[in-house]
Amino acid sequence: MKKSDATPDHRSRTAERRRDAMRRRLVESAMAVFAEKGAEAAVIDDVIRAADVSRGTFYKYFSSTRDLSVAISQELADELAGYVEQVVLAIPDPARRVAFGLRLFIETARAFPLFAGFIRATGLEATGPASLINDYLPRHLSEGAAQGRFVDEPVEVLLDLIVGAVLLCVLRQVEHPIGTAHVRQVVASILRGLGLPADEAWKIADIDVPPLALPADSLLMRAHLRLSSLQGRL
Repeated sequence: MKKSDATPDHRSRTAERRRDAMRRRLVESAMAVFAEKGAEAAVIDDVIRAADVSRGTFYKYFSSTRDLSVAISQELADELAGYVEQVVLAIPDPARRVAFGLRLFIETARAFPLFAGFIRATGLEATGPASLINDYLPRHLSEGAAQGRFVDEPVEVLLDLIVGAVLLCVLRQVEHPIGTAHVRQVVASILRGLGLPADEAWKIADIDVPPLALPADSLLMRAHLRLSSLQGRL
């Protein structure tokens, strides 16, 4: 390949990396602001001051703090879903895999109040069509249906059942702390909706699942430590 042919492509990749880096900078700066003021209290001026960028730069990436909040919620949900997926892939049975993954997602969300707060602020927008949750779950649901473990219903219907119940469970935690027994009942009910007998659904859901031990450099852990640091100063 001639150098002249590669140069435009190289410039394009460089520009894309710069855009990704700036977007990441805005997201991480906003999370620091939201950790201090709350996802619904922060304004654009707070974010651009924390990121040390111009207002014009902000608007190249986000149209409002609401738009930014949704982007953060999606990134946090995707990051958590990715870590959960890494853990559950080793489980052979799709029913146990789904149950363990849901318990892991909910318990970790409960352990990170800032994440639950973003879910509260953005609702279903945190798990839109582009969410990795909608990429990972269908594989397990299709496998379960093929093995006769789950009902043979459209995957979209099963996704609505699962995602709706899980998000409401996380939101309930924001309003009033819920116990592990409640989470188990939610997961058992989801499994019954997927087609498992009641006794088996409860047996699978009735397992001890601690929150994920997230890497220190994960977006969720950095945000959590930032929030804990701010609370420690009060």
